Amino acid sequence: MEIKLIAENEKGKTFQADKFKILYRVKDSIAGDNEINVSESIYLITGSAKITLKDKTWIVNAPSNFQFPAKTYHKIKALTDISFIIFEN
Repeated sequence: MEIKLIAENEKGKTFQADKFKILYRVKDSIAGDNEINVSESIYLITGSAKITLKDKTWIVNAPSNFQFPAKTYHKIKALTDISFIIFEN
């Protein structure tokens, strides 16, 4: 299996593996913040994050998992440095 770096910026790094993505985000960065997505299963591996789905917001601490339905407003704000895996369904 190949794991390829596909994005790197001030927010962190994103890697693409065969059937999933591995993301590292620095504290206070935001991932998502849109409704342009397929159905996603997210596994928070390290850290703490504030999750927003539609009009609901909650805090998750690793290890944890959650789902984002397709074409639904979502946002992940890193409260600490975080790492997570995304499986697109």
